[in-house]
Amino acid sequence: MYKLINKLGLMAVLLGIGLVSCDEDYPKSHIAPYDTELLSIKIVNAGAEGKTMVEGTIDEANKTIGFPRLDVETDFSALNFEAELSEGAELQTPVMDFSMDEETSEKTLILRIVNNNRYKEYFIKVRKRVPVYGADFEKPTVYNFSGDNMYNDYKDAASTRCASYDGEHVLVVSRFTKPHLLKVADLKKGEINPIQLDLTGVTGGTFPYNMGALIDGHIYLSSLSGAKASPFKIYHWETPDSQPETIANISVGDIAGAGNRHGDNASYNIDGNGNGFIFFGDNASTEFMRVPVSNYNTVDAGAIKVLPSNANATMVTNVYRIGNTDQYLWSGVRTPVTLVNESLGGIYTSGIKGEAVAPRIINFNEERYLLVCTAGQGSASTASIALEIYDLSKGATVEEALQKFDEGDNHNPLYQFKLGGSGNGNALAQTDYYIEKDENGKDAKLCVFASRTGSGFVICEFLIKQEEQD
Repeated sequence: MYKLINKLGLMAVLLGIGLVSCDEDYPKSHIAPYDTELLSIKIVNAGAEGKTMVEGTIDEANKTIGFPRLDVETDFSALNFEAELSEGAELQTPVMDFSMDEETSEKTLILRIVNNNRYKEYFIKVRKRVPVYGADFEKPTVYNFSGDNMYNDYKDAASTRCASYDGEHVLVVSRFTKPHLLKVADLKKGEINPIQLDLTGVTGGTFPYNMGALIDGHIYLSSLSGAKASPFKIYHWETPDSQPETIANISVGDIAGAGNRHGDNASYNIDGNGNGFIFFGDNASTEFMRVPVSNYNTVDAGAIKVLPSNANATMVTNVYRIGNTDQYLWSGVRTPVTLVNESLGGIYTSGIKGEAVAPRIINFNEERYLLVCTAGQGSASTASIALEIYDLSKGATVEEALQKFDEGDNHNPLYQFKLGGSGNGNALAQTDYYIEKDENGKDAKLCVFASRTGSGFVICEFLIKQEEQD
């Protein structure tokens, strides 16, 4: 009996050793027959020459595959995929067509892995590395002196009807105090340090000053002439410290076809050489006086032209030149943004309404924008009083861009800042902009400005749009 027990014990020990040995030799993990596991994947023919390899990222939980953005010169019609798969598995379609039109930057297809009669599918997304242009309107820096933080001169809604901006200063044309400048650098620090203009010789008119503008550091003011017999003057300051010079003293009664009252509005269009036109629409909205300016401070009174207006424009109307072209944008309270020539002859009337006044075309970082300020004229106005920026990048010309915008489905602004305030019969509004450059002379920051009677003013800054990170 002892021998039998002894033999059985020995056999048990040997069996235990054998089992331990088998466990050690057996693989910890394995791929079952006909499995469809995706272990890695890559595109092997990316780039302009089709020689660039790009690794994909697999999200097993969501069954998606993503890749870094591909060069736009890649042949998207025949992307070649190579994958590490379960034994016996293969890509059903190793070459896939991801063709996209010019306006499409990404595309998603279904990738199927097959093994015998089993399969697994993933959503596979391919993106173009499209050059990024324009401004980043998602991350503005705002310096607000409107609404609840209204600049003090605007609190008397009848007295401050004009402001202007050139990147360095804000000009406030106020009957409440006096016309003055504010340094933008001070405003950014929350400091208010008015720089009073020398007003020596600034006299006459129903009001000696009502409208004005900052242009390349030069300062302009114009009077309000309430009747043909009332003096209508334009003043110029070369610098903030200069004494003013009267560059125009216009006898409105001597100009055939001119209306009775001018100076409620003014649109200064003077280029970098100091040449251009100032447009003054009469209060009754019957005509514009187009006043030529040269060398910043010379006005040829004999060359003043009277051009037709439109009652729908009201006195809240502006005409602004498009770059260095001979085309302008004109709009008013009930006159949509309209493309015109220098004689205000209509070229194209857009569908951009909503009391969108002070229209300016901005070209920034290879994109084109429309800047306006909604007026909110009168107590019955339902307009949302705001600075607005629209995308007009599509189209080779401004006319074509306006047409494409009208034909599109999205007519909303890219950016909107509400100035606050209520309907106002004197709802004069202005816009301006300034573009900061980097050390290489390229666009770096877009700065836009809007002012509205009874609301205040705002400066909004936008950096260039950056490419999204993979």
